[in-house]
This record gives sequence, structure tokens and C-alpha cells, in this order.
Amino acid sequence: MRILDRHVLKETAIASSAATGAFIFVMVASNILGQVAGAIASSRVSGWEGLELVVLLFPGVLPYALPLGLLTGVLITFGRLSSQHELTAMKASGLSLSRIARPTLWLAGTLALLSAWLNLEVAPFSNTEYRQLLVGSAKDNPASVITLGKLNRQFPGMVIRAADREGEVLRDFWLWRIDPQGHLEQILHADSARLSRVENKSGEGVLRITLKDVRSESQQAGDTSFLHPASGFTASTTVVEFPASGIFKDGSNFERKLRWLTTSELLDAMDKGWQVTASSTPAEIELKKMMARTQFMAHLAGAFSVFSLALLAVPLAVRVGRSETFVNASIALGVALSYYMLTSAATFVKNPALHPDLLVWGPNLLVVSVALWLLKRASRH
Repeated sequence: MRILDRHVLKETAIASSAATGAFIFVMVASNILGQVAGAIASSRVSGWEGLELVVLLFPGVLPYALPLGLLTGVLITFGRLSSQHELTAMKASGLSLSRIARPTLWLAGTLALLSAWLNLEVAPFSNTEYRQLLVGSAKDNPASVITLGKLNRQFPGMVIRAADREGEVLRDFWLWRIDPQGHLEQILHADSARLSRVENKSGEGVLRITLKDVRSESQQAGDTSFLHPASGFTASTTVVEFPASGIFKDGSNFERKLRWLTTSELLDAMDKGWQVTASSTPAEIELKKMMARTQFMAHLAGAFSVFSLALLAVPLAVRVGRSETFVNASIALGVALSYYMLTSAATFVKNPALHPDLLVWGPNLLVVSVALWLLKRASRH
């Protein structure tokens, strides 16, 4: 009996590890190409910081890769056991399908606990650190947020363009000041510009631009037809400042997403409400509390999906009875896509009267119900 258990556990672990690794690679690679590589190429972060960003990506994608990986691994393992008639031999010796699958389900339960820990503690911390590292690079070197050779509109009321960068200094620097109506107010051109972050009296982030060999041209306010001559000046050095707390994300302006909160922070938000202000109404406070409870339950439900999807995969693999990896991976993707669509639909519910914190468990209950029904049917044969 122990030999059979070890055999099933070994086959499941190998197939699931390979599948999980493949899903992690795809998820991490997409983020590397989308964010990390761009940050390194634009000198927003150094090579070592880029490596740190890549490491911080893994805890965030692992809770999503684990259910997919184990689902695929179980489908591959039991599909092969079924197609090669090993399951038939085990059943002939008096073992039920649920008994044969026991090592797999124990592995799934263990990984579900690991996923819960990742969802509630590790992933929120790593996601916050990841974002703060990117934001911190902008605070330490504001020039790093400027994409060379293109019009940059990150800073309100300004359009910036620079041809080259040497550390914190931008070369062939252009700045167009725009009023709230979108009308051009001033054009500044400098041979070089140094961007730095300072704080005003309120502690808010301010962008200070020190220009050298600068030429300025200003348009008269309200002259949208350019009927009046522009005024201008030249100077060897000049300094301009603009509010830019939205870029630097100072202090409380650093916006953490609800799913980035750790267990203790979620429990506090469940008690007091998420981002509640002094002017919040009782209905708004109740809604914010419900949002925190829903997110907490979503973390737990996502972790439990590791077990529920593995439970579904056992009789599903026997029913399909295919050993090909591509076929089983396609089935896994179809099942996982259906599960996540149902989960997303549940999280869109915001009305506290509908108990969205309980609705997020609906997909798991559906999966477990179908799994038990299929398991019962498969055990008859």
C-alpha cells in the first residue's frame, strides 16, 4: 500500500512541479517584459534593483500558479494512470478511486495551506515592496521617469522632452507649460536640466528643475489665437518648481491596493473600514468593511481552490482517460478559466446585502460538488 501511495504521490508531485514552473515562468516573464525591462532600460532602476524586482514577482504569482499547476499535474498523472490501465489494476486489488487519490489530496491540502500563507502574508508584502521600489527610484532620481526622445506627460501641467540623460542630468531639455484648459503658457529650452525632489511646507513632494543655458518664451494668458507677441528671456541658470506628489507618492499618497494588505491590516480594515474618512457616512463605512471582508475571504477561497481543483481533476482525468500532456493542459486551462470567471463575477458584487464575502466561495462549492458527483460516478466502474 505504501508503495502505491509513494508512486501516486511521486508522479503527481513531478507533473505538478513541472506545470507550476511553466505557469510561473509565463507569468513572471510577462511582468519582466512589461515593467522590469522597461525600468532598467530607462535607468529608473539599476541592474541589482531590477534583479530584486524579479525576485519580488515570484510570491505574487505563485498563488495563481499553484492551482493551475496542481490541476494540470493531477490531470496528467491520473490521465496517464488511466490510459495505461494502472488504475484498473489498483481497483482490481480492492482500492477505490478516492483511496488511490488520497496521497494527491493530502498534497493538495498542504499546498492549499501554503497558498493561504502566501495570499495573506507573503504576496501582499512582496507586492508592496515591488511597487515601493519602483516609486522609490522616481523619488531618488526623478529624471529616471523621463522617457528619452518622447513627450512625457507624467507631471500635471507640463509636457517634457529630453534627448539624452547622464545620471540625474537631462540634455537638450524642453518643457511646455500647459494651463488647465490645455492652452500653451510657456516654452522652456535648456542645454541641460537637473530634476530633483524637494518638499514644500506641507510635506508634499515638489519637482524642482534646475536649468542651465536656458531660453524661455511665454504667451500672454488667455491669448489662444497668439495675436500678441510673446515675451521671453535667456539665462545661464534658472530654477522652476512644480507640485508632483502624484508622481512621488509621498507618505499617505502611496496608494496600496486592498489585496496588498496583510492579515493584520485586513482584520483592522474589517473592523474600521477600508480608507474611511471623517466624512464617510454609515453606509459607506459598512461598504468599506464589506470590501475588506470580501478581500479576506477571496484570499482564503483562492487558497482553497488548490484543493478543490485538484479534487475535480482526479475523476475528470479518469473520465477523459488521455495521457497526452497537451490535451490535459488544455483541459486544465479551460477548467481554470471557468473557475476564475466565476470568481471575478462574484468579486464584482458590491452590495453588502448580497454578502459578496460569501459569494466568493460559490465557485469552490460548485467545483467541489461537481468533483464529488464525478468521483461517485467514476467509483462505480
